[in-house]
Amino acid sequence: MKIGIYGGSFNPIHRGHISVAKYALEKLNLDKLIIIPVGIPSHRENNLVNGKFRMEMCRLAFENMEKIEISDIEINNCGINYTYDTLMKIKNIYGQGEYFEIIGEDSGENFIKWKNYKEILKEAKVIVLRRKGYKKVIENKNMVYLPSPYFEISSTELRNYIKLNKNIKKYIPDKVEEFIRKYRLYEK
Repeated sequence: MKIGIYGGSFNPIHRGHISVAKYALEKLNLDKLIIIPVGIPSHRENNLVNGKFRMEMCRLAFENMEKIEISDIEINNCGINYTYDTLMKIKNIYGQGEYFEIIGEDSGENFIKWKNYKEILKEAKVIVLRRKGYKKVIENKNMVYLPSPYFEISSTELRNYIKLNKNIKKYIPDKVEEFIRKYRLYEK
């Protein structure tokens, strides 16, 4: 079984994340893609909206998409989340298979600073999706750089658009936007 792991803050999730997920499923011929909203991030200040809200936005964004599963494995963890620990938990749940950690090139550029990065490369292939302005820093048979669809918006920009009450329809699925408006997320 080929299992992809796509973690992120998804704060909020947007069409760029969805296109990356679809691209990874197709390009890597995955049997399953696990979407994992981060709980407490290890690499930056925790200014994320509640994990349960981000989980629900992911569920809404990926509903009815075959082979995609949303996991609360990090959100239910009370401590800081590290990719290696999450990978080992996922491998324990799903057992034998081929695992693919899917990251953006912005993360790939700092990969050598990650906790247990060498062990991650032994346990899984790390798929680095190319983004403008970043460079390759590791040469390893299990670190695979792929050209990927580029989406001209970030979650940070979307949060600012929401604060300014700008139209976000072209960036976020309708049900996700309705959820954001219902709970008044990102307005402050």
